[in-house]
Amino acid sequence: MLNNILKATLLTAAFIGTLMLPTAQANDTHSWNTLNIKHRLDDTWLLHIGTDQKFVDDMSEHAVWTLFAGAYYQATENLSVGLEARHWKKKKAGTWTEEHRFTPVLVYKDKLSPLVLTFRERAEFRTREGDDSWISRNYLKLALAARPVSPYIANELFYDVTAEKLSENRLTFGLDIGLSTTVKTGLYYMVKSQEKSGEWNGTNVFGTSLTFLW
Repeated sequence: MLNNILKATLLTAAFIGTLMLPTAQANDTHSWNTLNIKHRLDDTWLLHIGTDQKFVDDMSEHAVWTLFAGAYYQATENLSVGLEARHWKKKKAGTWTEEHRFTPVLVYKDKLSPLVLTFRERAEFRTREGDDSWISRNYLKLALAARPVSPYIANELFYDVTAEKLSENRLTFGLDIGLSTTVKTGLYYMVKSQEKSGEWNGTNVFGTSLTFLW
């Protein structure tokens, strides 16, 4: 009981802290779409591969696509560790730029009935045309333990370790939907705030996800 109260207190404090970040007025609307294929080798190893497609400028232009793959090891009942690689391309002024990302990942999950808590830490190394950087991505999610539809709220805070500053925040409200035992989808709305030259710029994001398990 005391352990659950402590977890809930820390969780509430973390959400309040992230929500107190500078709020930026949204000046664009994006559409983000993810396709993911997962394969479980055994009780401890999970492989996955997928792609992201992002449309910007009020959803009128296809400007970002990524290809990613990763492997996760279930270290304990609540803790898994993984390693991901991502090839990232962005279109700007008619030109595509490329970036490679390599990411060790730590994921902790626990039940706070009737909720499920997920904490994820990503230490993301980005390299683009000789411009290298480290980004710490701290993700916190609270979901209702329900089937087939599970509503959730999540927040991901980006800290640019190289530049020593907060660089981005993503507050998300969504639904995880189980279509079958092997197919899952998701719908979400995100408020993305990004820091540039001391100012925070906002973006509305409407997203979808589709996951196949085999």
